[in-house]
Amino acid sequence: MEEIVKPWNLLFVGLLFHAPAFTQTIYKCGSTFSQTPCAADAKKIEVKPAVGIDCSDYKNTLSDACRSKTAPNAATEVSEARAKVQKQIDALPPTLPPPPEVVDANKKRCVARILAMLKDPESARVGEVSRASGPAPDYESIRGWFPSIAYTVSVNAKNSYGGYTGSKTWLCSFDLSEKELLRARSFE
Repeated sequence: MEEIVKPWNLLFVGLLFHAPAFTQTIYKCGSTFSQTPCAADAKKIEVKPAVGIDCSDYKNTLSDACRSKTAPNAATEVSEARAKVQKQIDALPPTLPPPPEVVDANKKRCVARILAMLKDPESARVGEVSRASGPAPDYESIRGWFPSIAYTVSVNAKNSYGGYTGSKTWLCSFDLSEKELLRARSFE
């Protein structure tokens, strides 16, 4: 027969975890708990205090215990950094788009970089490549936030099992002068 846990039993056990930092002994008798043996067949249970998690350690930052502690600050820092780059972009003088030859060459460079990253580049079905109308904030772990000119393209390619994965949107980030391809990545 299934044992039903009563709410006050859970409360009692929960309170034990907030006790001073030393091991405590409790006894389980059926569905009840006690600090003293409550029956001849009582099961002895050692209750140890919970060990705190160091949220500054990068290995723990995505754990449930640390996520709520770091998320608000991290979100604020990201918003502030992105806003700072957006201010830099807004302060730039208006510029004319590059000549069509430069845009076409950058589209080819973008597609070539993406194809080099695929498992089966020969199978790729590349859609239309489009250039953003102006600079926008972009992020890379090494660089942090930076202004870039984005080129987007839709690519459907085969995976390592030989099946098409469906169209995925890729983005190529160029520097503001559009001479250097900074990075290419998929959003999916």
